[in-house]
Amino acid sequence: MNGAFTTGEFAALCGVTKHTLFHYDALGILSPARVGQNGYRYYAPQQLEVFHVIETLRELDMPLSEIRAYLDRRSPGELVELLEREGALLDRKLRRLRQMRDLARQKAALTRSALARTPGVVAEEVQPEALLVCTPSHPMTSDADSARSLAEHVRYCQAHGVRSPHPVGCMLPLEGARSWDLSAYTHFYTQVSRRPGRDATLYVRQAGRYLTLFHTGGYGTVAEGYRRVLDHAAARGLALRGPFFEDPLLDELSVRGYENYALLLSVGISGAERASSA
Repeated sequence: MNGAFTTGEFAALCGVTKHTLFHYDALGILSPARVGQNGYRYYAPQQLEVFHVIETLRELDMPLSEIRAYLDRRSPGELVELLEREGALLDRKLRRLRQMRDLARQKAALTRSALARTPGVVAEEVQPEALLVCTPSHPMTSDADSARSLAEHVRYCQAHGVRSPHPVGCMLPLEGARSWDLSAYTHFYTQVSRRPGRDATLYVRQAGRYLTLFHTGGYGTVAEGYRRVLDHAAARGLALRGPFFEDPLLDELSVRGYENYALLLSVGISGAERASSA
């Protein structure tokens, strides 16, 4: 067949295997232009364009059944409608990919900052203002209570479109830390860079001086971290304003198991925080 390609030649031009062409033929998406008496299959040059259309639609995640339906009814009008619809879909995907890229970069920066901290040392540092999307927690008298409170927080963030590189943190009143009552957590929170919506409840952690401790013993030994911060403040006569903020800096993405989590404990020094609703 003059001017035509064998299956192997056509597959090589398209950058696929012959089995892909056999599959497309079986589905009725792209069949050979001609089958010779010897059983050889031949593809015409113009079928390269058809193949490229098929591959483009596949890259847009269009199912093969829909690609076949389009090819069966193809027309200029159908093409315009298809491209406009897929163009809008691509715009949404690009926005989503940019969000994922930004979250990945921010998560990497947070992890690098955690690796730069010295574990077990109480430090005084100035922290910037932070916006925290908050939900109240149930009294944490059991693992089930903690799981229920966390699930409610996650659902709340999902409902308000909250996406953040920061893991979920907890608030603990000064009284809870001083009495070693680690079941007295009052809120779960997720730090965000901007207000997510007017009906989302935000806690504004104001900029100011904070005592901090980078605790690497996980949740099982976090009480020891609180004791160190409180002892440090008492020894230096520092007046504290609660609550404590407990932020996981190294979580399941970078370490295995709760006992290996690294937590940043922070509490204000003669500062003030205020709660507000956006």
